[in-house]
Amino acid sequence: MSTQFTNRQWRLPNNENKDKQSNYSMDFDGSQYIDTNQTLDSSYSALTLSAWVNYTSISDYSGTIFGQWIQNNNSGSTIICYTVSNKIQVYLGPSATSLTSTTTLTTGTWYNVILRFDGSTMKLYINGTEEDSVSFTSINNSAQNLILGAYSNSTQTGYQAFLNGKLDAVSIFNYALSSSQVTTLYGSSSTGIGNPMSLSPKPVATYNLGDKSAFNGANYLVPNIAAEEADGDIAASYSPYALDFDGANDYIDCGNDSSLNMADNGTDSFTFSFWIKRSSTNTEIIISKQVSSGSYNGFEVTLVSDKVRVFLGSFQSPQAYLQVISTNTITGTDWKNVIITYDGTQNANGFNMYINKVQETLVTLQNITPSGILNSANFQISGRATSTLFSGSLSNVSYWNTELTSAQVTEIYNEGVPSNLNNHSAYSNLVSWWQLGSNSSFNTNWTVLDEKGSNNGTSANMGEDAIVDGVGSYANGLSSGMGGDEVIGDAPYSTANALSVNMDVEDRVTDTPS
Repeated sequence: MSTQFTNRQWRLPNNENKDKQSNYSMDFDGSQYIDTNQTLDSSYSALTLSAWVNYTSISDYSGTIFGQWIQNNNSGSTIICYTVSNKIQVYLGPSATSLTSTTTLTTGTWYNVILRFDGSTMKLYINGTEEDSVSFTSINNSAQNLILGAYSNSTQTGYQAFLNGKLDAVSIFNYALSSSQVTTLYGSSSTGIGNPMSLSPKPVATYNLGDKSAFNGANYLVPNIAAEEADGDIAASYSPYALDFDGANDYIDCGNDSSLNMADNGTDSFTFSFWIKRSSTNTEIIISKQVSSGSYNGFEVTLVSDKVRVFLGSFQSPQAYLQVISTNTITGTDWKNVIITYDGTQNANGFNMYINKVQETLVTLQNITPSGILNSANFQISGRATSTLFSGSLSNVSYWNTELTSAQVTEIYNEGVPSNLNNHSAYSNLVSWWQLGSNSSFNTNWTVLDEKGSNNGTSANMGEDAIVDGVGSYANGLSSGMGGDEVIGDAPYSTANALSVNMDVEDRVTDTPS
Protein backbone atom coordinates (compact mmCIF):
# COMPACT_ATOMS: atom_id res chain seq x y z
CA MET A 1 0.00 0.00 0.00
CA SER A 2 1.12 3.53 -0.68
CA THR A 3 0.77 6.43 1.75
CA GLN A 4 -2.88 6.91 2.66
CA PHE A 5 -4.98 8.74 5.22
CA THR A 6 -7.77 7.11 7.20
CA ASN A 7 -9.71 9.51 9.44
CA ARG A 8 -7.15 9.78 12.26
CA GLN A 9 -3.75 8.96 10.84
CA TRP A 10 -1.49 9.04 7.87
CA ARG A 11 -0.21 5.53 7.23
CA LEU A 12 3.22 5.72 5.67
CA PRO A 13 4.76 2.31 4.94
CA ASN A 14 8.49 1.83 4.92
CA ASN A 15 9.55 2.30 1.30
CA GLU A 16 10.67 -1.31 0.96
CA ASN A 17 7.16 -2.39 1.99
CA LYS A 18 5.10 -0.01 -0.17
CA ASP A 19 4.17 -2.69 -2.73
CA LYS A 20 3.18 -5.32 -0.17
CA GLN A 21 -0.36 -6.49 0.39
CA SER A 22 -0.52 -5.46 4.07
CA ASN A 23 1.71 -3.24 6.22
CA TYR A 24 -0.44 -2.59 9.29
CA SER A 25 -2.24 -4.79 11.78
CA MET A 26 -4.39 -4.37 14.87
CA ASP A 27 -3.19 -5.01 18.42
CA PHE A 28 -5.65 -6.74 20.81
CA ASP A 29 -5.08 -6.25 24.56
CA GLY A 30 -6.88 -9.35 25.88
CA SER A 31 -10.30 -7.74 26.26
CA GLN A 32 -11.23 -6.72 22.70
CA TYR A 33 -12.78 -8.36 19.65
CA ILE A 34 -14.16 -7.72 16.17
CA ASP A 35 -17.55 -8.98 15.00
CA THR A 36 -17.25 -9.90 11.31
CA ASN A 37 -21.01 -9.93 10.68
CA GLN A 38 -20.38 -13.22 8.87
CA THR A 39 -22.14 -16.41 9.96
CA LEU A 40 -20.74 -19.82 9.04
CA ASP A 41 -23.62 -22.22 8.47
CA SER A 42 -24.77 -25.16 6.35
CA SER A 43 -24.51 -23.06 3.17
CA TYR A 44 -20.77 -23.67 3.47
CA SER A 45 -20.37 -27.15 2.03
CA ALA A 46 -16.67 -26.31 1.99
CA LEU A 47 -14.72 -23.59 3.76
CA THR A 48 -11.31 -22.01 4.29
CA LEU A 49 -10.40 -19.58 7.07
CA SER A 50 -7.06 -17.80 7.00
CA ALA A 51 -5.47 -15.32 9.41
CA TRP A 52 -2.08 -14.02 10.57
CA VAL A 53 -1.45 -13.85 14.33
CA ASN A 54 1.44 -12.61 16.49
CA TYR A 55 1.05 -13.37 20.21
CA THR A 56 2.07 -10.96 22.94
CA SER A 57 1.29 -13.61 25.57
CA ILE A 58 0.22 -17.25 25.30
CA SER A 59 -1.89 -19.18 27.79
CA ASP A 60 -4.25 -22.15 27.74
CA TYR A 61 -7.72 -21.69 26.24
CA SER A 62 -7.10 -18.11 25.26
CA GLY A 63 -5.63 -16.29 22.27
CA THR A 64 -8.65 -16.92 20.05
CA ILE A 65 -8.00 -16.05 16.40
CA PHE A 66 -11.53 -16.74 15.21
CA GLY A 67 -14.44 -18.30 17.04
CA GLN A 68 -18.07 -19.22 16.53
CA TRP A 69 -19.90 -21.03 19.33
CA ILE A 70 -23.44 -22.37 19.56
CA GLN A 71 -25.15 -22.87 22.94
CA ASN A 72 -23.19 -25.58 24.70
CA ASN A 73 -22.59 -27.33 21.42
CA ASN A 74 -26.03 -28.90 21.36
CA SER A 75 -27.31 -28.06 17.90
CA GLY A 76 -24.95 -26.01 15.79
CA SER A 77 -21.44 -25.55 14.56
CA THR A 78 -18.59 -24.58 16.81
CA ILE A 79 -15.25 -23.50 15.41
CA ILE A 80 -12.81 -22.08 17.94
CA CYS A 81 -9.17 -21.52 17.05
CA TYR A 82 -7.21 -20.71 20.22
CA THR A 83 -4.05 -21.70 22.13
CA VAL A 84 -3.50 -24.75 24.37
CA SER A 85 -0.08 -25.89 25.68
CA ASN A 86 1.67 -23.28 23.51
CA LYS A 87 0.15 -24.72 20.35
CA ILE A 88 -2.72 -23.77 18.08
CA GLN A 89 -5.77 -25.89 18.87
CA VAL A 90 -9.01 -25.92 16.88
CA TYR A 91 -12.14 -27.18 18.61
CA LEU A 92 -14.94 -28.37 16.33
CA GLY A 93 -18.55 -29.07 17.21
CA PRO A 94 -21.00 -30.60 17.56
CA SER A 95 -18.66 -33.60 17.02
CA ALA A 96 -16.36 -32.37 19.83
CA THR A 97 -13.22 -33.10 17.83
CA SER A 98 -10.09 -31.02 17.67
CA LEU A 99 -6.90 -30.33 15.72
CA THR A 100 -3.54 -29.40 17.23
CA SER A 101 -0.51 -27.88 15.59
CA THR A 102 2.92 -29.48 15.75
CA THR A 103 4.42 -26.01 15.80
CA THR A 104 5.16 -24.68 19.27
CA LEU A 105 4.26 -21.02 19.46
CA THR A 106 6.57 -18.27 20.64
CA THR A 107 5.64 -14.68 21.38
CA GLY A 108 6.62 -11.94 18.98
CA THR A 109 6.43 -14.20 15.91
CA TRP A 110 3.95 -13.99 13.02
CA TYR A 111 2.09 -17.22 12.10
CA ASN A 112 -0.23 -17.85 9.17
CA VAL A 113 -3.06 -20.10 10.41
CA ILE A 114 -5.36 -21.73 7.86
CA LEU A 115 -8.35 -24.01 8.44
CA ARG A 116 -9.42 -25.93 5.33
CA PHE A 117 -12.69 -27.91 5.14
CA ASP A 118 -13.45 -29.88 1.97
CA GLY A 119 -16.75 -31.47 3.04
CA SER A 120 -15.27 -34.50 4.78
CA THR A 121 -12.01 -33.39 6.41
CA MET A 122 -10.86 -30.35 8.34
CA LYS A 123 -7.13 -29.59 8.00
CA LEU A 124 -4.92 -27.20 9.94
CA TYR A 125 -2.03 -25.41 8.21
CA ILE A 126 0.63 -23.33 9.93
CA ASN A 127 2.85 -21.20 7.69
CA GLY A 128 1.74 -23.07 4.58
CA THR A 129 2.37 -26.58 5.97
CA GLU A 130 -0.34 -29.07 6.90
CA GLU A 131 0.04 -30.00 10.59
CA ASP A 132 -3.14 -31.89 11.51
CA SER A 133 -6.41 -33.19 10.05
CA VAL A 134 -9.61 -34.71 11.36
CA SER A 135 -12.81 -36.15 9.90
CA PHE A 136 -15.50 -33.48 9.81
CA THR A 137 -18.69 -33.78 7.80
CA SER A 138 -20.67 -30.55 7.96
CA ILE A 139 -21.04 -27.06 9.32
CA ASN A 140 -24.49 -27.00 10.89
CA ASN A 141 -26.81 -24.03 10.98
CA SER A 142 -25.57 -21.28 13.22
CA ALA A 143 -27.04 -18.15 14.74
CA GLN A 144 -23.70 -16.67 15.81
CA ASN A 145 -21.39 -14.41 13.87
CA LEU A 146 -17.75 -15.30 13.44
CA ILE A 147 -15.74 -13.28 16.00
CA LEU A 148 -12.09 -12.26 15.68
CA GLY A 149 -10.01 -12.15 18.85
CA ALA A 150 -12.54 -13.97 21.06
CA TYR A 151 -15.58 -16.22 20.92
CA SER A 152 -19.08 -15.75 22.27
CA ASN A 153 -21.16 -18.18 24.31
CA SER A 154 -24.42 -16.67 25.49
CA THR A 155 -25.06 -19.56 27.92
CA GLN A 156 -21.80 -19.00 29.79
CA THR A 157 -20.04 -15.68 30.31
CA GLY A 158 -20.43 -13.94 26.96
CA TYR A 159 -17.19 -13.17 25.14
CA GLN A 160 -14.15 -15.08 26.36
CA ALA A 161 -10.73 -16.58 25.49
CA PHE A 162 -9.54 -13.18 24.27
CA LEU A 163 -6.47 -12.66 22.11
CA ASN A 164 -3.51 -10.76 23.51
CA GLY A 165 -1.51 -9.97 20.41
CA LYS A 166 -1.71 -8.76 16.84
CA LEU A 167 -4.04 -9.94 14.10
CA ASP A 168 -4.01 -9.27 10.37
CA ALA A 169 -5.31 -10.39 6.97
CA VAL A 170 -8.34 -12.50 7.89
CA SER A 171 -10.08 -14.16 4.93
CA ILE A 172 -13.14 -16.39 4.54
CA PHE A 173 -13.54 -18.57 1.45
CA ASN A 174 -16.59 -20.67 0.63
CA TYR A 175 -14.44 -23.44 -0.85
CA ALA A 176 -11.38 -25.48 0.12
CA LEU A 177 -8.17 -23.87 -1.07
CA SER A 178 -5.74 -26.00 -3.03
CA SER A 179 -2.26 -26.60 -1.63
CA SER A 180 -0.84 -24.08 -4.11
CA GLN A 181 -3.38 -21.46 -2.99
CA VAL A 182 -2.40 -22.08 0.64
CA THR A 183 1.20 -21.41 -0.39
CA THR A 184 0.15 -18.24 -2.22
CA LEU A 185 -1.56 -16.87 0.90
CA TYR A 186 1.53 -17.59 3.00
CA GLY A 187 3.63 -15.40 0.69
CA SER A 188 7.28 -14.65 1.29
CA SER A 189 9.57 -12.18 3.04
CA SER A 190 10.39 -10.51 -0.29
CA THR A 191 6.84 -10.06 -1.59
CA GLY A 192 4.86 -10.00 1.66
CA ILE A 193 1.74 -11.98 2.43
CA GLY A 194 -0.32 -13.26 -0.49
CA ASN A 195 -3.26 -11.31 -1.86
CA PRO A 196 -6.48 -13.31 -1.25
CA MET A 197 -8.22 -11.27 -3.96
CA SER A 198 -5.81 -12.77 -6.51
CA LEU A 199 -7.22 -16.25 -5.90
CA SER A 200 -10.08 -17.68 -7.92
CA PRO A 201 -12.80 -17.83 -6.78
CA LYS A 202 -12.28 -14.77 -4.61
CA PRO A 203 -13.03 -14.86 -0.86
CA VAL A 204 -16.46 -13.94 0.44
CA ALA A 205 -14.80 -11.73 3.04
CA THR A 206 -11.32 -10.30 3.62
CA TYR A 207 -10.36 -8.01 6.50
CA ASN A 208 -6.97 -6.34 6.24
CA LEU A 209 -6.93 -5.23 9.84
CA GLY A 210 -5.17 -1.91 10.23
CA ASP A 211 -4.56 -0.88 6.63
CA LYS A 212 -7.99 0.66 6.05
CA SER A 213 -9.67 0.36 9.45
CA ALA A 214 -11.30 3.64 10.53
CA PHE A 215 -12.16 4.72 14.07
CA ASN A 216 -15.57 6.35 14.51
CA GLY A 217 -15.11 7.68 18.03
CA ALA A 218 -16.32 4.48 19.69
CA ASN A 219 -15.33 1.52 17.51
CA TYR A 220 -13.28 0.59 14.50
CA LEU A 221 -15.02 0.03 11.20
CA VAL A 222 -13.19 -2.82 9.47
CA PRO A 223 -14.11 -2.96 5.79
CA ASN A 224 -14.63 -6.23 4.00
CA ILE A 225 -12.45 -5.58 0.98
CA ALA A 226 -13.85 -8.64 -0.77
CA ALA A 227 -17.29 -7.05 -1.07
CA GLU A 228 -18.32 -7.54 -4.67
CA GLU A 229 -21.20 -7.18 -7.05
CA ALA A 230 -23.27 -10.32 -7.41
CA ASP A 231 -21.77 -10.96 -10.84
CA GLY A 232 -18.27 -10.90 -9.38
CA ASP A 233 -16.92 -8.44 -11.94
CA ILE A 234 -15.98 -5.67 -9.56
CA ALA A 235 -13.59 -5.71 -6.63
CA ALA A 236 -14.12 -3.64 -3.53
CA SER A 237 -15.17 -0.02 -3.78
CA TYR A 238 -12.37 2.53 -4.03
CA SER A 239 -14.11 4.33 -1.14
CA PRO A 240 -15.04 1.93 1.67
CA TYR A 241 -16.54 4.74 3.78
CA ALA A 242 -19.16 7.48 3.58
CA LEU A 243 -20.45 10.27 5.84
CA ASP A 244 -23.87 10.19 7.45
CA PHE A 245 -26.00 13.36 7.84
CA ASP A 246 -28.71 13.66 10.51
CA GLY A 247 -31.08 15.99 8.65
CA ALA A 248 -31.18 18.36 11.63
CA ASN A 249 -28.05 20.50 11.43
CA ASP A 250 -25.36 18.52 9.55
CA TYR A 251 -23.73 19.91 6.42
CA ILE A 252 -20.36 20.42 4.74
CA ASP A 253 -19.19 23.83 3.50
CA CYS A 254 -16.77 23.66 0.55
CA GLY A 255 -16.24 27.42 0.22
CA ASN A 256 -16.73 29.79 -2.70
CA ASP A 257 -13.66 29.38 -4.86
CA SER A 258 -14.12 30.67 -8.42
CA SER A 259 -13.55 27.15 -9.77
CA LEU A 260 -16.99 26.23 -8.39
CA ASN A 261 -18.77 29.14 -10.11
CA MET A 262 -21.16 28.72 -13.01
CA ALA A 263 -21.70 31.30 -15.77
CA ASP A 264 -24.06 34.17 -14.96
CA ASN A 265 -26.61 33.10 -17.54
CA GLY A 266 -26.25 29.33 -17.36
CA THR A 267 -24.11 29.12 -20.47
CA ASP A 268 -21.49 26.79 -19.03
CA SER A 269 -21.86 23.04 -19.31
CA PHE A 270 -21.27 20.94 -16.19
CA THR A 271 -21.86 17.58 -14.50
CA PHE A 272 -22.56 16.67 -10.88
CA SER A 273 -22.30 13.14 -9.53
CA PHE A 274 -22.98 11.74 -6.06
CA TRP A 275 -23.86 8.50 -4.28
CA ILE A 276 -26.82 8.65 -1.92
CA LYS A 277 -28.44 6.42 0.69
CA ARG A 278 -31.58 7.93 2.16
CA SER A 279 -32.93 7.59 5.70
CA SER A 280 -36.07 9.74 5.38
CA THR A 281 -38.67 10.77 2.82
CA ASN A 282 -38.57 14.50 3.56
CA THR A 283 -37.91 17.28 1.05
CA GLU A 284 -34.14 17.68 1.34
CA ILE A 285 -31.39 19.49 -0.55
CA ILE A 286 -28.46 17.25 -1.43
CA ILE A 287 -26.06 19.83 -2.89
CA SER A 288 -26.40 23.58 -3.43
CA LYS A 289 -24.64 26.75 -4.45
CA GLN A 290 -27.48 29.09 -3.87
CA VAL A 291 -28.21 32.42 -2.20
CA SER A 292 -31.26 31.80 -0.02
CA SER A 293 -32.31 35.30 1.01
CA GLY A 294 -35.65 35.12 -0.76
CA SER A 295 -34.23 34.93 -4.28
CA TYR A 296 -33.10 31.30 -4.25
CA ASN A 297 -30.49 32.36 -6.74
CA GLY A 298 -28.03 29.77 -8.03
CA PHE A 299 -28.04 25.98 -8.29
CA GLU A 300 -29.41 23.16 -6.18
CA VAL A 301 -30.32 19.45 -6.32
CA THR A 302 -33.28 18.54 -4.12
CA LEU A 303 -35.29 15.45 -3.25
CA VAL A 304 -39.00 16.25 -3.55
CA SER A 305 -41.60 13.50 -3.12
CA ASP A 306 -38.74 11.02 -3.57
CA LYS A 307 -37.86 12.48 -6.97
CA VAL A 308 -34.67 14.35 -7.88
CA ARG A 309 -35.27 18.02 -8.78
CA VAL A 310 -32.67 20.34 -10.34
CA PHE A 311 -32.85 24.14 -10.17
CA LEU A 312 -30.61 26.63 -12.04
CA GLY A 313 -31.29 30.38 -12.11
CA SER A 314 -33.12 32.91 -9.98
CA PHE A 315 -36.53 32.62 -8.36
CA GLN A 316 -36.74 36.33 -7.65
CA SER A 317 -38.97 38.59 -9.76
CA PRO A 318 -38.69 38.51 -12.66
CA GLN A 319 -38.25 34.76 -12.42
CA ALA A 320 -35.58 33.37 -14.72
CA TYR A 321 -34.70 29.77 -14.04
CA LEU A 322 -34.63 26.23 -15.36
CA GLN A 323 -36.15 23.44 -13.30
CA VAL A 324 -36.53 19.75 -14.12
CA ILE A 325 -37.47 16.70 -12.08
CA SER A 326 -36.98 12.97 -12.50
CA THR A 327 -39.79 10.62 -13.44
CA ASN A 328 -38.58 7.81 -11.22
CA THR A 329 -38.18 8.00 -7.46
CA ILE A 330 -35.28 7.44 -5.10
CA THR A 331 -36.74 5.07 -2.54
CA GLY A 332 -35.46 2.46 -0.13
CA THR A 333 -32.26 2.48 1.85
CA ASP A 334 -29.89 1.07 -0.74
CA TRP A 335 -27.17 3.16 -2.40
CA LYS A 336 -27.96 5.02 -5.62
CA ASN A 337 -25.65 6.88 -7.99
CA VAL A 338 -27.18 10.09 -9.34
CA ILE A 339 -25.48 12.00 -12.17
CA ILE A 340 -26.79 15.29 -13.58
CA THR A 341 -25.38 16.79 -16.77
CA TYR A 342 -26.08 20.17 -18.42
CA ASP A 343 -25.04 21.32 -21.89
CA GLY A 344 -25.05 25.13 -21.32
CA THR A 345 -27.85 25.87 -23.81
CA GLN A 346 -29.92 27.89 -21.30
CA ASN A 347 -32.77 25.45 -21.90
CA ALA A 348 -34.35 22.87 -19.64
CA ASN A 349 -33.87 20.32 -22.40
CA GLY A 350 -30.14 20.75 -21.85
CA PHE A 351 -30.35 18.67 -18.66
CA ASN A 352 -29.88 14.93 -18.51
CA MET A 353 -30.07 12.78 -15.41
CA TYR A 354 -28.87 9.24 -14.78
CA ILE A 355 -29.80 7.07 -11.81
CA ASN A 356 -27.54 4.02 -11.55
CA LYS A 357 -26.34 4.85 -15.10
CA VAL A 358 -29.89 4.61 -16.54
CA GLN A 359 -31.00 7.83 -18.24
CA GLU A 360 -34.12 9.42 -16.76
CA THR A 361 -37.06 10.90 -18.65
CA LEU A 362 -37.10 14.38 -17.16
CA VAL A 363 -40.20 16.48 -16.58
CA THR A 364 -39.72 20.22 -17.18
CA LEU A 365 -41.15 22.36 -14.37
CA GLN A 366 -39.82 25.71 -15.58
CA ASN A 367 -37.99 26.79 -18.74
CA ILE A 368 -37.20 30.51 -18.61
CA THR A 369 -33.76 31.55 -19.84
CA PRO A 370 -31.72 31.96 -16.65
CA SER A 371 -30.04 35.29 -15.99
CA GLY A 372 -28.21 37.09 -13.23
CA ILE A 373 -27.01 33.94 -11.49
CA LEU A 374 -25.04 35.00 -8.42
CA ASN A 375 -21.82 33.25 -7.47
CA SER A 376 -21.62 34.62 -3.93
CA ALA A 377 -22.99 31.52 -2.20
CA ASN A 378 -20.73 28.79 -0.86
CA PHE A 379 -20.91 25.32 -2.35
CA GLN A 380 -22.59 23.12 0.26
CA ILE A 381 -23.12 19.40 0.62
CA SER A 382 -26.44 18.82 2.44
CA GLY A 383 -28.95 21.64 2.48
CA ARG A 384 -28.86 25.34 1.69
CA ALA A 385 -27.17 27.33 4.47
CA THR A 386 -28.89 25.87 7.55
CA SER A 387 -32.18 24.84 5.95
CA THR A 388 -33.65 21.81 4.16
CA LEU A 389 -30.76 19.60 5.24
CA PHE A 390 -30.23 16.05 4.02
CA SER A 391 -30.84 12.94 6.14
CA GLY A 392 -28.85 9.88 5.13
CA SER A 393 -25.42 8.97 3.80
CA LEU A 394 -23.48 10.58 0.97
CA SER A 395 -20.33 9.48 -0.81
CA ASN A 396 -18.15 10.64 -3.69
CA VAL A 397 -19.62 14.00 -4.65
CA SER A 398 -17.91 15.33 -7.79
CA TYR A 399 -18.20 18.41 -10.03
CA TRP A 400 -17.06 18.49 -13.67
CA ASN A 401 -16.85 21.52 -15.98
CA THR A 402 -18.30 19.68 -18.96
CA GLU A 403 -21.34 17.67 -19.95
CA LEU A 404 -20.23 14.05 -19.58
CA THR A 405 -21.33 11.55 -22.20
CA SER A 406 -23.43 8.51 -21.35
CA ALA A 407 -20.30 6.36 -21.69
CA GLN A 408 -18.47 8.57 -19.19
CA VAL A 409 -21.46 8.37 -16.85
CA THR A 410 -21.28 4.58 -17.04
CA GLU A 411 -17.58 4.84 -16.25
CA ILE A 412 -18.39 6.69 -13.01
CA TYR A 413 -21.10 4.18 -12.10
CA ASN A 414 -18.51 1.40 -12.42
CA GLU A 415 -21.01 -1.45 -12.02
CA GLY A 416 -22.30 -0.03 -8.76
CA VAL A 417 -19.26 1.04 -6.72
CA PRO A 418 -17.19 4.25 -6.72
CA SER A 419 -13.92 4.09 -8.62
CA ASN A 420 -10.77 6.20 -8.55
CA LEU A 421 -11.79 9.31 -10.52
CA ASN A 422 -8.13 10.17 -11.01
CA ASN A 423 -8.23 7.44 -13.65
CA HIS A 424 -11.45 8.63 -15.33
CA SER A 425 -11.29 9.37 -19.07
CA ALA A 426 -12.59 12.94 -18.42
CA TYR A 427 -10.17 13.61 -15.55
CA SER A 428 -9.03 16.90 -17.13
CA ASN A 429 -12.61 18.20 -16.71
CA LEU A 430 -12.90 17.12 -13.08
CA VAL A 431 -12.99 20.27 -10.93
CA SER A 432 -13.59 18.91 -7.42
CA TRP A 433 -14.10 15.48 -5.89
CA TRP A 434 -14.92 14.77 -2.26
CA GLN A 435 -14.91 11.08 -1.28
CA LEU A 436 -16.54 11.86 2.11
CA GLY A 437 -15.27 9.52 4.82
CA SER A 438 -12.31 8.19 2.88
CA ASN A 439 -9.49 10.75 2.82
CA SER A 440 -11.31 12.76 5.47
CA SER A 441 -10.08 13.67 8.95
CA PHE A 442 -11.84 14.54 12.19
CA ASN A 443 -10.76 17.17 14.72
CA THR A 444 -13.83 18.81 16.26
CA ASN A 445 -15.24 18.89 12.71
CA TRP A 446 -14.64 16.80 9.61
CA THR A 447 -12.28 18.01 6.91
CA VAL A 448 -13.12 16.34 3.60
CA LEU A 449 -10.33 16.50 1.09
CA ASP A 450 -10.93 17.80 -2.43
CA GLU A 451 -9.08 15.11 -4.38
CA LYS A 452 -8.72 17.27 -7.53
CA GLY A 453 -8.97 20.94 -6.62
CA SER A 454 -8.31 22.99 -3.49
CA ASN A 455 -11.89 23.21 -2.24
CA ASN A 456 -11.60 21.15 0.93
CA GLY A 457 -14.88 20.95 2.83
CA THR A 458 -15.47 21.56 6.54
CA SER A 459 -18.40 19.96 8.33
CA ALA A 460 -20.75 21.62 10.78
CA ASN A 461 -22.28 19.78 13.75
CA MET A 462 -21.02 16.34 12.66
CA GLY A 463 -19.30 14.09 15.19
CA GLU A 464 -16.62 11.48 14.59
CA ASP A 465 -19.36 8.83 14.51
CA ALA A 466 -20.59 10.28 11.20
CA ILE A 467 -18.20 7.98 9.34
CA VAL A 468 -20.09 4.88 8.14
CA ASP A 469 -19.72 1.99 5.73
CA GLY A 470 -19.64 3.10 2.12
CA VAL A 471 -21.09 2.07 -1.23
CA GLY A 472 -20.98 -1.60 -2.23
CA SER A 473 -19.88 -2.50 1.27
CA TYR A 474 -21.27 -5.44 3.24
CA ALA A 475 -20.24 -7.95 5.91
CA ASN A 476 -17.97 -5.32 7.44
CA GLY A 477 -16.44 -5.91 10.83
CA LEU A 478 -17.03 -3.76 13.91
CA SER A 479 -14.73 -3.73 16.92
CA SER A 480 -15.64 -3.66 20.58
CA GLY A 481 -13.56 -2.28 23.42
CA MET A 482 -10.99 -0.57 21.24
CA GLY A 483 -9.99 3.02 21.97
CA GLY A 484 -8.63 4.23 18.65
CA ASP A 485 -4.93 3.45 19.08
CA GLU A 486 -4.87 -0.23 18.11
CA VAL A 487 -3.62 0.20 14.53
CA ILE A 488 0.14 -0.39 14.47
CA GLY A 489 2.82 -0.26 11.79
CA ASP A 490 3.68 -3.94 12.02
CA ALA A 491 2.40 -6.74 9.83
CA PRO A 492 3.62 -10.11 8.54
CA TYR A 493 6.82 -9.59 6.48
CA SER A 494 6.44 -5.82 7.04
CA THR A 495 7.93 -3.76 9.86
CA ALA A 496 8.98 -0.18 10.67
CA ASN A 497 5.94 1.35 8.99
CA ALA A 498 5.14 4.87 10.18
CA LEU A 499 1.96 6.33 11.66
CA SER A 500 1.38 10.06 11.99
CA VAL A 501 0.61 11.81 15.29
CA ASN A 502 -1.71 14.85 15.50
CA MET A 503 -1.81 15.31 11.71
CA ASP A 504 -4.91 15.67 9.56
CA VAL A 505 -5.74 15.08 5.93
CA GLU A 506 -4.68 18.61 4.90
CA ASP A 507 -1.12 18.21 6.12
CA ARG A 508 0.02 16.53 2.93
CA VAL A 509 1.32 19.14 0.45
CA THR A 510 2.73 19.00 -3.06
CA ASP A 511 5.75 21.19 -2.29
CA THR A 512 8.89 19.01 -2.08
CA PRO A 513 12.63 19.69 -2.07
CA SER A 514 13.91 20.38 -5.55
